[in-house]
Amino acid sequence: MLACFRIPMAILVVTLLCAGCAVNPEVEARRLATEAEIDAILSEPLDEETYGKVQRCLSDHEYRNFRVLDDKRMIFEGRRGKLWINTLRSRCPDLRHGTVLRVRSYSPMGRICALDTFAVDDWFTWPWYRRWPWHWGTAWSSGATCMLGNFQPVTEAQVDAIKELIRSR
Repeated sequence: MLACFRIPMAILVVTLLCAGCAVNPEVEARRLATEAEIDAILSEPLDEETYGKVQRCLSDHEYRNFRVLDDKRMIFEGRRGKLWINTLRSRCPDLRHGTVLRVRSYSPMGRICALDTFAVDDWFTWPWYRRWPWHWGTAWSSGATCMLGNFQPVTEAQVDAIKELIRSR
């Protein structure tokens, strides 16, 4: 009996998914303009001696915290005011809803790198407060799994300019 509903349900699901992907052209144009402005801010040259180069990885000793700018960008805060922006490989819709970054790293211990996957969670939903299974997988986190990009050094002024652009969207 249930088998006769599989094909119509599959068609309905695909139709709903496609409808959800439709984008308003004006909204998309604004988003692309904002992305171009952010790229322009990030293309400002920085003194490599002072700020360093774009890095593929950060060690645990280099950063101490992260901040979320939007669903595609995070700021990693280091010692002595050092900042890196990480532009994710794709949008991460749950990024703003958590305070804990749970990384699945493919690099040596003590480092996070581009292409590592992560999910954001809240302190009160760490695995010891959650139901089984407590491992990587669908129940690993309440949020989507996202992928890190490279770590680009930035100034606080650049971060403020990007924040203002995002707020004005």
